[in-house]
Amino acid sequence: MATLLGSLVGVAAIVGLSLVALLPERILLIAARGWGRVGPLLQPARAKIGRANLARVYAHRDGRPPTDQELDAHVRALFEHHLRFYIETARAPRHARRIVATRVDLEDEGLVKEAFTGSPRRAAIFLAAHLGAVELPGSILADRSGQRPLAPMEEIGNALLQRWMLQVRGEGLGLRIIPPRGAAAALASELAAGGIVGMVGDRLVAGSGSGVPVRLFGASMRLPVGPALLAVENGARLFVAAVLREGNGRYTGYLREVRIPTEGDRMTRTRVALQGVAASFEELISKAPDQWWTLFYPIWEDRAA
Repeated sequence: MATLLGSLVGVAAIVGLSLVALLPERILLIAARGWGRVGPLLQPARAKIGRANLARVYAHRDGRPPTDQELDAHVRALFEHHLRFYIETARAPRHARRIVATRVDLEDEGLVKEAFTGSPRRAAIFLAAHLGAVELPGSILADRSGQRPLAPMEEIGNALLQRWMLQVRGEGLGLRIIPPRGAAAALASELAAGGIVGMVGDRLVAGSGSGVPVRLFGASMRLPVGPALLAVENGARLFVAAVLREGNGRYTGYLREVRIPTEGDRMTRTRVALQGVAASFEELISKAPDQWWTLFYPIWEDRAA
């Protein structure tokens, strides 16, 4: 019975996601704005965590605590952008490459070009946060590199939906999507061959271990060690990438390279690199905190309980 129910849920989710990909974008954006109003009322516990985390981010960024009215607006925007993430995920297989080609402006075209040049080709890790249009950096990565980068994807509880997501994300974004189980060895092999890896690494998820503490927005939190450790062990370049939504239907893509120290033991170099990742995350998140839906989680160590 449980297997049958899971299959039915999976089929329903696949049909729903496929339908979203066919609907006009303006209708979906109206729905997202509506969820920004309704979501905090229907999910008060989530709204409370998001509100407290937004208060920390904005107080650190602006040097003053936000007012209650400002926080109300930020919480609505956080819920709206969270739904937009799911909408973009559903639309990505059909629309991501067209959006990248017509609606994404790169902040630094020169750095993007430089990241994919050089002979011999050097392995590289492109790291993203759960920020903005998370699907688009992968599509840009595949387009600009001329390769099919390897990217692990968090496992979904429903096996049928997991298989479908692996297939459509891979085909639609030009990536080779793999499940997280056993991913470390596959990623290391890819980097050893001079390949390109895409990862998301702004919070701990199941199976990512206890993480390494870093300072982010003035407080201690833990980031997964995997991306920085892979860079150190494989001599790979490490970049932080983000694509943020603009108010006019366009997007802006950002890229930052994180320095990998050459001196010290493996873990010392990894810790320094991770703090560099945190600094890049903080800079890019500060441009649009409401688009960072990791704020729905108690990510800082003083709030983990």
